[in-house]
Amino acid sequence: MQERYLGDSHDFLKYALLRHLSGVLGLRLGVNWYLTRPESVDRPGNNDGEKRHHLKGGVWRSADPELFDAIGGFEAPAARLLTNVAAWGILPADTYYFAEEVATSDRTAWHRRALNALSGTDLVFLDPDNGFEVASMSARTKPKYALFDEAKAYLDAGQVVVSIQFARQCDPVARARAVMSRLCIDAAQLPVIRGRVAPNILFLTLAPPELSAALGGALTSFCDQCAKADLIH
Repeated sequence: MQERYLGDSHDFLKYALLRHLSGVLGLRLGVNWYLTRPESVDRPGNNDGEKRHHLKGGVWRSADPELFDAIGGFEAPAARLLTNVAAWGILPADTYYFAEEVATSDRTAWHRRALNALSGTDLVFLDPDNGFEVASMSARTKPKYALFDEAKAYLDAGQVVVSIQFARQCDPVARARAVMSRLCIDAAQLPVIRGRVAPNILFLTLAPPELSAALGGALTSFCDQCAKADLIH
């Protein structure tokens, strides 16, 4: 993620989902921001974000009124700081954060530090710029992606994992199924949530067997209350 896009419409859906899951399931939340700097990973002039449709209210506000009131502060570019996510109570007060910029030279060590920093949590959210790794990523753009093995490491530690995947210039359902196949997600138990923003944002989950049924129910109930989200089976 990049601080300049904090509080956009995609972010609203991320935070609304995480607040719902941690509340319904009673799980302590950890966030790995997968922080990147635009000057390091993007071409000059790239401005992919800046979708702030949620500020109009309506169905957005009804999805989570408390979040809607808090997240509006990010409309001011100068306020787009990771520290404000905690300061403004956007996520639960006991949330753990890993805000170290994604490493380009020793990613394995960076990943170990993230695992250690979030080891006291039950539900880990991964927030890469684009989603999961693709064959076309370069050394420069690799920090914009989560690696499949990184997500699986949290699962192996007994944690629920939620991650994002943008579906740009592709069929979101096909993209969801392709990523699920790499993550070995059982779609019957853990549906993918599609956020209906342009571009679509997908939320993919992994969970220990004993939590799969409860998580599946929580994903479904989130879509019941959020008009901008639906399930992909």
